[in-house]
Parts: sequence; C-alpha cells; structure tokens
Amino acid sequence: MSVIRTDPLTGFTTIFAPERAKRPIAIAKTAAFDEDIKVQIETDPFAEGKESETTSEVYAVRTSQSEPNQPGWSLRVVANKYPALIPSNDPSSDQNSYGVHEVIVECPQFETQVTRLGLSQFQEIFHAYRNRVAVHRCDPQLNYVIIFKNQGILGGASLGHAHSQLVASQVVPESLSQELETARRYLEQHENSLFSTFSQEMPSGFSGLVTSTTHFNVVCPYASRFAFETWIVPRTLRTHFDDSTDQELDDLAQTSRRLLLALEEILGSHDFNYVIQTPPFDATEESGYAWSLRIYPRLAHLAGFELSTNMFINPVFPEQAIKHLKKQLGP
Repeated sequence: MSVIRTDPLTGFTTIFAPERAKRPIAIAKTAAFDEDIKVQIETDPFAEGKESETTSEVYAVRTSQSEPNQPGWSLRVVANKYPALIPSNDPSSDQNSYGVHEVIVECPQFETQVTRLGLSQFQEIFHAYRNRVAVHRCDPQLNYVIIFKNQGILGGASLGHAHSQLVASQVVPESLSQELETARRYLEQHENSLFSTFSQEMPSGFSGLVTSTTHFNVVCPYASRFAFETWIVPRTLRTHFDDSTDQELDDLAQTSRRLLLALEEILGSHDFNYVIQTPPFDATEESGYAWSLRIYPRLAHLAGFELSTNMFINPVFPEQAIKHLKKQLGP
C-alpha cells in the first residue's frame, strides 16, 4: 500500500511505494566510469606525486619531513580548478557571486570507495572539515558553508578518486532558510528542539532511532526521500558543526564509517551522497537548529516526477530501513 508522508523539518513530501522495488531497472553507466581501472589510475589528478595538477593546497595532513604541494601527505585540501563560485575582491562584482569552492582529497592513493579507508583516515577527514569551516567563518563576506560528498555516477561524481567538497557563499539556500524557520517556530511552541524529536517516538508510533553513541543519534527520517536515508545528529543538539570537539569528531568518524559499511553490507556497493548541513554562521544557539550529517543512498536516478514536483518516491519505508540497520549496528 502506498503512503504519503511530509517531513516535519524539511517540508519535503515522499510517496512510499513498496511495489516500485519490484520494477526492473537497467542503468547505463557513463564512459568515464567504464574506463579501464588502469587508465583511471594513470590519469588521476588527485594522486600523490601529481600535486602540480591541482591548485596549491590550503590545508594538508602530511609527514613532518615533507614540503607543501609535494608527496608525503595523507589528506589535502585544494581550491577547485572548476569552481561553482569564485573568490573575487573586485568591488564592482555582485557580492552574491562571491564564494569559495574547495576539494578535500581524502587519500593519496587511487580509491573509489571511501569505506575502504581506515578509521584514522576518516578522523583526518572530519577534522579537516572543521578546520575549513572555521577558516571561512572568519570571512565577513561569507555566511554559509556546506560540505558534501558525491560517490559514483548516481551520486554525481566526476572523478573516481575519493574526495569531498566544500562550498561557501553569502547566499543561504531557501530550503535551509525554511528548515531554520520551522525549527524556530517549533522551539517557540514546544520549548524544545525539533531535532530532539527525531530519536523519540511520534504520536503515530514511529521512532526514527537506529542506534546511539556517546555523542550522536543515528536516525532514519519519517519521510525519507531516498531508500535507507540516514542522519547522524549530535545528542547535544550543537548548532554549528565547527564547534564540535575533538572527541565528537572522532566519534563522528567512527559512527559514519560504521554506518556506511552497514549500508554497503545491506545494499551492496552503491552510489551515494552525504551532506553536512550546518546553519548560517549568524545562527544562534536560540535558533533551535542542530547541524547534522545526512546520508543519501542513490539507488536510482531522480526522474521527471521528482524534478517537476519536488516530491519523491521511495520504495523502502524508514521502519524497514531501521530494522535492517539495527541488525548491522546493534541497538
């Protein structure tokens, strides 16, 4: 039976249609990802030893004996050579067009699956994220930053080498503005954060909680747009990601790695996106908003219905996803 749900935070509407899971799907992969693996390795611009093929690094984790923009690193952050937004101090330019677009190269060797990286590498990734967000917070021309990872064709990746991206701008997306307003109104009406309800049982009996760690709750949203969509939410309901402590980041690294491995065990090797959604720099603790890491498995293309209606069709109820994930992760 199909069921329609609307997410209380995002306002997105999802049609849950289990019968859709039975339809045959044939996806033609693009030539870029059908290339021989040897060719991909030979042409990989992010590989160690090819530092001259990227812009100069703005952050790196490297051995004490190594030099910037030379081999000897385990993680590098560089400006995107093909940026969506371009830093410009030209006073005649539109302030809204000013921005930063960076690439976080997550390992020195060619690796397409981030789940094959070790825990220490995951820790380096999240510590790098915090550093870059904190740096851009100091720029008075910027008010918003988003960190995202695209893995695979359906995830929108243009290069196979494991990497993620950061985009910072003055413009706050309308969808985030709506989330902020919803969170503010909920706090006013209920005197607690809407984010605190994600791990609690709703009047309908639904509880999104998959598991908890020292610092985080892992939840599946009530109106998940994608099959097995999963969020990691700080139990402190901390507003800004870059205020996270070292202990929280290390917990996040372990939790996200375990979760991605669990999803891989359930779904097989698959494309996905993850996003660290953190509010604008000027958001206060009184906003009722908490940052979150949101994982979107991409098992099928978005098609005409989704693009034209901004509604989504999901063949897997979150209750089913929670059941499978609990088997992998434990209570």
